[in-house]
Amino acid sequence: MKSFFISIFQIPKRAARQGFTLIETLVAVGLFSTLFAIAAGGFVNALRAQRQAANLISAETNIGIAIEQMAREIRTGYLFCHDLNNNPTCTPLASPGLTANGLTGTAYSDLEYYNANGEKVDYALSGGTLMRADSAENSGAPQAITANNVNVAALTFTVFEGPNWNPRIVIDITITPKDPAISWAAINLQTTVSARQASS
Repeated sequence: MKSFFISIFQIPKRAARQGFTLIETLVAVGLFSTLFAIAAGGFVNALRAQRQAANLISAETNIGIAIEQMAREIRTGYLFCHDLNNNPTCTPLASPGLTANGLTGTAYSDLEYYNANGEKVDYALSGGTLMRADSAENSGAPQAITANNVNVAALTFTVFEGPNWNPRIVIDITITPKDPAISWAAINLQTTVSARQASS
């Protein structure tokens, strides 16, 4: 009988030694939840930063391709921003008189000229999108050459011409990604294209 009572009183002590108290469990759960929240927050921030970087790279790549397309066509063009068919479309942003290496330049908000096939081409900015119009394609209707993820904030063509020089066209363009989280990240690009033939 004595051994029976001893074993009854010893069962709770053995059970207590084998498990966790309520306080220990609550502390463990609280620590785990805190560490998990910190790790999850860091992971979410890393994913957001990666997505923003990808959007920025995509926007820069897209505008780079558009500039290369323009430069390739301008290089073989002629009669840059003249009175084409008595219907000029270039809007001067600065008075003639800009000089660079002895050349006189004029800045325009769009560029109109003839390409190597004799077709009238116009590059212009419309609603944050870079547009190209070709007299031989789509009845001359402008077509977007930048993607929906790019906002073109500013576009300037400066045409430099001189007596012994072929025209040189400086393209200045400012873009921002359309992702609201990184819309502040403006990218300014500039390139100079030298035409292969004189304007006249």
